[in-house]
Amino acid sequence: MTRRDPSSHAAAGITVAAIADAALAVIRTNGVDGLTMRAVAERLHVRAPTLYHHVQNKSDLLDLVARNAFDQFTADNAAYEKLRTIDEWIALTRSGSLELRAFYADHPGLAGLIQSKATPDRDQGDGSRAELIRAQIDALVRLGVPGPEARHLFEVTARWSLAAVVAESADRPDVFTDGLDLFLYGVRARLVDLVS
Repeated sequence: MTRRDPSSHAAAGITVAAIADAALAVIRTNGVDGLTMRAVAERLHVRAPTLYHHVQNKSDLLDLVARNAFDQFTADNAAYEKLRTIDEWIALTRSGSLELRAFYADHPGLAGLIQSKATPDRDQGDGSRAELIRAQIDALVRLGVPGPEARHLFEVTARWSLAAVVAESADRPDVFTDGLDLFLYGVRARLVDLVS
């Protein structure tokens, strides 16, 4: 009987979720620029080749991070399902935007990565990000916003938030919050027009 190398993916028990979690931990410490296959492997206590069973290269690793970065925000999905009014959608979107901003601040460069991976159909895949996007769009549809317009409003809101986080200056943290409130004021006006 041949013994397996203990650093092989099967012997190490490495999962895609574990790789994504380790990659986020590396980003939290070293930023996106410091994310390497070797750094993720070290965090998982395996050799870098072990990771290649699940991710082919750094680009694949970045895609994995972008798809799975929001696992801790799953509670928002249920909150969006309970919404009854536009004002509730605005309030939940505002609090979620502030929560994501704090998350991005803890993970340097992640907002830019997510922004670069943003596509209009990102709610069609698997993973926590797709589920959260679907929950937000579905809530708008339940409130009476036509599907294409709900998708468009979500897309505009998400891209504004990401761009504002990427552009944010550490010496003016109030600019994000003030900008978010002004932006959502306009979104609310559009939503009221759409459902009246």
